[in-house]
Amino acid sequence: MDEQGTRHAAAMLARAAIEPTPLRLLVVHLLATAGRALPATDILVLARGQHRVNKVTLYRILELFVDKGLAQRHSSGDRARRYCLGPRFSGQPHCHAYCVRCGRMECLPIAEGLVDIAALGPSLAMDVVGVEVRIDGVCAACRRETAGGEPTVDAKLGSL
Repeated sequence: MDEQGTRHAAAMLARAAIEPTPLRLLVVHLLATAGRALPATDILVLARGQHRVNKVTLYRILELFVDKGLAQRHSSGDRARRYCLGPRFSGQPHCHAYCVRCGRMECLPIAEGLVDIAALGPSLAMDVVGVEVRIDGVCAACRRETAGGEPTVDAKLGSL
């Protein structure tokens, strides 16, 4: 991580009221530069390429980031949780596209009008504090791997 990356990571940690440590700086930098939601196992591999870290410490850092709103934790079709920057730190609310074949989860700009959060509250008789949108499908790379690029998911059944 270069000096500018370190400054940017430190600024995000300060905004989230999290004390900076070398490993926290690295993890927030990895989330900020990934461009997609990463499984904790991928974050661990990337972090180990630059710093000594064990799995328990990484999970504690990710939980702290989630608790402080710096990161969001997302579920997917598999059992792995994925992490990306929260909306206050990524610049905007966003949704996710999840490939049911390879497990890659991309961050997407939120589609205007996709969810009217203001209208949800009164219709549900609750104070809505957030909405998570995940679009499941087969990514372009996985489609290219199939013979002739034919779809591998039956949209009606939602199965492979």
